[in-house]
Amino acid sequence: MKDIYINLKEELKHEDFIEKDYSLPVKSLDLPSEYSSDKKDLDIHLYIIKEKDGYVLSMDMKGELKVECSRCLEPFNMNIKNVSNVMITTKRPTKQNQELTQDDLMVEYIDDYEKFNLTNFVREEILIQTPIKPLCNEECKGICPICGGNKNENPCDCEKKLKRESSPFSKLKELLEKKQKKEK
Repeated sequence: MKDIYINLKEELKHEDFIEKDYSLPVKSLDLPSEYSSDKKDLDIHLYIIKEKDGYVLSMDMKGELKVECSRCLEPFNMNIKNVSNVMITTKRPTKQNQELTQDDLMVEYIDDYEKFNLTNFVREEILIQTPIKPLCNEECKGICPICGGNKNENPCDCEKKLKRESSPFSKLKELLEKKQKKEK
């Protein structure tokens, strides 16, 4: 599917603000392979205001993506609820090597008001808002590094066994047990 472009100049030619709703197919976002969706679309509500130096875009995004838990590696549905406010402008900063302020991070620089790519903007917002290590839940126990089992489904005691065997006193314990067997 093609990207969705908004002609900001044309849309706000006779208005100071507009409100629009979009249903954006997840497949059109060209997200990395670890993202998928059972639900086909993301719901996007836009509120765009004309300003002196550009446009202020307020976007409310709702939907669901399927991602992999970084602890147990099981896929789970992650709710996407995001509100973004950004200034859209063609006026780029003139200074090189200047320190960015918090306000500078809320600006989207585009080349032409007639071709604002909504699809790219939504893709960027999803990638920014998604945790680096998504978790199916905060109490996820992950997978066992020894047997590879999902500790949420099958709790195991592999780590306890390994800890006992790798203890510096485990050899002493073995020698003591051998001595006790000989004495019997």
